[in-house]
Amino acid sequence: MSKVGIVYGESSTDYFTFIVDPRNMPNFGEFVVVRNRNGDEVLAVVKGVRNINWLMGAGKGSYDYIEKTVNVFSKGVIDKSESIIASAKVLGVLKTKEDIERGNFEFRQIPNRVPIKPGEVVKLANDEDLKKIFSNGHIKIGRLLARENVEVGLDVNKLVSRHFAVLAVTGAGKSNTIAVLSKEIIDKTNGTIVILDPHGEYSTLSWRSSRVNPIKATIDPAKIKVSELATLLGVAENAALQRRFLSLAYYTVEWEAKKNSKILGGMAFVNALENKVEEWIRAYESKEKGEDVIIKYYDSQGKQLERKIQSRDLDSLIRLKDYLQELKANFGEFIKLGNILSEIVPGMVNVIDLSGMEEDQMIALASYLLRGILKHRVQYMKAVRMNDSSKIRETKEKFPALTKPILVIVEEAHIFAPREHKTQAAYWLGKIAREGRKFGIGLGIVSQRPKKLDDDILSQTNTKIILRLVEPHDQRYVQQASEQISEDLLIDIASLGIGEAVVVGFAIPLPAMVKIYNFKEEFNGYYGGGDIDIVKEWSEIEEENEITLEDLAGE
Repeated sequence: MSKVGIVYGESSTDYFTFIVDPRNMPNFGEFVVVRNRNGDEVLAVVKGVRNINWLMGAGKGSYDYIEKTVNVFSKGVIDKSESIIASAKVLGVLKTKEDIERGNFEFRQIPNRVPIKPGEVVKLANDEDLKKIFSNGHIKIGRLLARENVEVGLDVNKLVSRHFAVLAVTGAGKSNTIAVLSKEIIDKTNGTIVILDPHGEYSTLSWRSSRVNPIKATIDPAKIKVSELATLLGVAENAALQRRFLSLAYYTVEWEAKKNSKILGGMAFVNALENKVEEWIRAYESKEKGEDVIIKYYDSQGKQLERKIQSRDLDSLIRLKDYLQELKANFGEFIKLGNILSEIVPGMVNVIDLSGMEEDQMIALASYLLRGILKHRVQYMKAVRMNDSSKIRETKEKFPALTKPILVIVEEAHIFAPREHKTQAAYWLGKIAREGRKFGIGLGIVSQRPKKLDDDILSQTNTKIILRLVEPHDQRYVQQASEQISEDLLIDIASLGIGEAVVVGFAIPLPAMVKIYNFKEEFNGYYGGGDIDIVKEWSEIEEENEITLEDLAGE
């Protein structure tokens, strides 16, 4: 291990400063080791490097004085007046005194409780020791920013069961990170992943041995809850009367079909809803003056009831009919008979392409999907415990992917779980975040706007991969929602470049600054997204126009 400095000035159990050997200066983020007063070898990370010149200290004269000093003294004299002071944060005991005497060790997370002694030599941590700490995970996501030859691994059990978040500004490398994570989990653990993809970025996800299952987002209105259907239609949460009539129509259509031994779903169900609402509108519009209009409907239990239609109800019924017609016109391509859960394939990245949907529609589909995954996974786990062979067989036939643990990754998570108000999707995301671990359901949330994300859900993610975040409110919000983000890590986050991340939490032994693998270069992979080369495309338009003009001149 090469010597980089000597402990200098005040030190503690958590921090120390050292004067740097100028011939071997460590970079910001470098890992160093030093002995504490008990003789244990302590691991620390460099958090700051300052250059001080005692001859030219701040406040020691005007510009003219400094210029004269530079001209009068030789460069050698000025250089000899320089000191480089570094500060380092202690991460813990790397090797106990006994480990050092044995000449070998296995990394254990041992807190340092003894101060660092001034005068101790500070050395660079050696690569082999760092590999024992950072390179043992199930999957590899990149390399230490300070050591390119030390790979960083993550524990998939902790990453999935304890949930994770990938947070960054646009263009910092979120999609690349998800692509790397997906590829590694599939290749190394044969896992099952579902990605909710609002922008269609991952529908073209591929790599050399890729196992990707693109799924066109579809929904069967007959299989979702009434509240989810209301969201799908865009009926406001405070439109109580419209939601009430939707509920009446929903259960009436459902029970009338059952009593006639019919199976309604997809667009046929929407048409039946529209016809039922139209029937009630016509009943009121064709009534005689002074006559009461009584409609018959079914409740959720199949009991037939009656209700009087009044003049104030007519506007709500007409608006509800408009919503149903708009759904058919604008959302018809996404309405389909069947269950999207059955299209999820085990051992693959299942990408549900939500592009083309409005946000309300995305939220409705996400709510249905998340609810279904939790419901059927819980049912299967109970069936296994009870040795209920019929239920086990039913799940294997209908939803084979739910017989094994599953990871759900939600891109643009602030759409589905905004901080301002609770959506139905946020309810199920929160439930999975709290209870998913018991049933083998992992959650990964991805967002470029952390401060707009539900703080309860964010706080449940126990591993955070934080790429560049420049907005102070976003940085503070992430810190408040996580016990793992210290003040010094906020400084690290602000200093990151594209593709660089601070990784902290259960899935990694110690917080680390990581250069995430470039998915396209390292794995010969591909995914959508990325910035459009606007100047190039505009230039192509100009070239096309020139050709057209030449052609015209030739004619």
